[in-house]
Amino acid sequence: RQIQNTHTGLDLSVLEYQEIRGKMMSGHVEYHIVVVTRLAAFKSAKHKPEDVVQFMVSKKYSEIEELYQRLVARYPQVSLPLLPRKVLFVGESDICERRAMFNDIMKFISKDEDLATSPELLEFLGTKSTCAIDFKGKNIPDDKEKEDEENEALDFFQEEKTPDLISQLLSVENAKKREKKEEEEEEEEEEDLDPLGIIRY
Repeated sequence: RQIQNTHTGLDLSVLEYQEIRGKMMSGHVEYHIVVVTRLAAFKSAKHKPEDVVQFMVSKKYSEIEELYQRLVARYPQVSLPLLPRKVLFVGESDICERRAMFNDIMKFISKDEDLATSPELLEFLGTKSTCAIDFKGKNIPDDKEKEDEENEALDFFQEEKTPDLISQLLSVENAKKREKKEEEEEEEEEEDLDPLGIIRY
């Protein structure tokens, strides 16, 4: 299906809910959040960039409230729609009202570019923000290999421009002679300073 929020690549809606009955009088309500997206964070490697994926996540009131509070703390400049109030006993009408309010909140989030790609939302919808980064940076190893190859080629050309082999060998030989002479002069001092012989060659 088509994505409505083409600028964010993400549509969110809360169209249904389900009452989960527990033991005795316990139980809770799960709200079904439908996700339609082309964001790489939600797709596997086999998907093309233009592919659209659709899935659903079920969340309790407390989980949606936690996401809401985290987004408010991180993006204080954004005016999110009101969160449904907490009540001790939730009736059918309260659940319907909550679903509608959660739907407004999710639609608002999916239209905002900052909120739609925030680590808080990605984690809430079932992907870690690091996965998103990893997916986007999938080509890094290839780029690095290419860079290494280019560097090797560069080194090869630089070597051609260096003095010929004989002059290189001579300079190495001279350096060794100099080092040996210095070592002999400072032998006693070195042994005192470096009993383990780490500095010596």
